[in-house]
Amino acid sequence: MQTPSALQMLHLWEQGQDRPPWVRALLLLEAAETGMEHAALTRLPLGERDARLLELRAGFFGETLSSLADCPACGERLELNFSIDEVRLPGPTATLLLFESNGLCVSYRLPDSTDLEGLPPGPDATRALLEACLQDITREGVPATFADLNEAEVAALIAHMGEADPRADLKAAMHCPTCSHRWSARFDILGFLWEELSAWVRRLLVEVHVLARAYGWREDDVLALPPWRRQYYIGLLRS
Repeated sequence: MQTPSALQMLHLWEQGQDRPPWVRALLLLEAAETGMEHAALTRLPLGERDARLLELRAGFFGETLSSLADCPACGERLELNFSIDEVRLPGPTATLLLFESNGLCVSYRLPDSTDLEGLPPGPDATRALLEACLQDITREGVPATFADLNEAEVAALIAHMGEADPRADLKAAMHCPTCSHRWSARFDILGFLWEELSAWVRRLLVEVHVLARAYGWREDDVLALPPWRRQYYIGLLRS
């Protein structure tokens, strides 16, 4: 994996506007995983995709993650700082997984980006995603279909899929210093990274505006400068 340049990240952000999240993820990975074809990237399990987005984030923004959260117990607004190491998890070793319960046997694969395209909105999305990943279903050795599963079995299967690759549903351990409440919050690396990238782009464009206006440099010239040099020149202008 290579870390995209500032100019590449700016272009990726522009391309990702008004695109669904799963497309944004592929845009980012295509810039970082130059040795993989688009089709291979789309077939990465979502947990593996998110693990690679974590590494991309570490390379571009660093290993420390900072965010805000509200304590569900007392409502206190908390500033959270944690390391990417805390949410780095191993992935499954098998490509085909097996769920067994009371004579029911279901083999399935983990969902990938191709499964996200065309998902129905609302609560039916999870069921549709699950059904797309099923490979074979038998009950007491007799072939069955997804429609034959009851609600409890569907819920258990969804839980089994989540446990099979926790990287697709990362959790961060939280602690409120005000009331001492502890909980786990879902950490969406794609949403977090895109929001972080958007804030970075806005800051970057201000820097480009200031330096281009002051020195007459082209945008590409400003973007080619390391961040510390851009900040140094801006500091000179303010002194």
